[in-house]
Amino acid sequence: MASSTVSEVLAANETYAASFTKGDLALPPARGFAVLTCMDARLIPANFAGIAEGDAHVIRNAGGRATDDAIRSLVISHKLLGTKEIFVIHHTDCGMMLFNDAIMGDLLAKSLETSTPSSLDPKTITWSDTGHGPGCCEGKFTTERTNGH
Repeated sequence: MASSTVSEVLAANETYAASFTKGDLALPPARGFAVLTCMDARLIPANFAGIAEGDAHVIRNAGGRATDDAIRSLVISHKLLGTKEIFVIHHTDCGMMLFNDAIMGDLLAKSLETSTPSSLDPKTITWSDTGHGPGCCEGKFTTERTNGH
């Protein structure tokens, strides 16, 4: 049985698809640019960059970082789809500033469950696992998950 969130998203998608009229837009972005930005749910790229469907490519990840996958997407956007400009947009109060690779590695080694912060102050924050395992010790060896501070 689907969760209420899954049901809500499927219903919203059905409504959107039924009224979608932009399928005839050209594949290359009409305004010829791409945006690399953070996945933070508080940010809506269409609002802060003044773009609509078909205007630009938007690549999002945690922290808006130029990771291998983001660079792959930007290369495709430029080389195959003609974008001429790339905007890398960061923001204030980014959650990626609340931990580093060492902290993430320790949390993954302890548990794969969601962790909770003690506060959202970068100077005093500590993280605790809500789960009791199992963890994955290999998590300590994965790098470039964070901003590296």
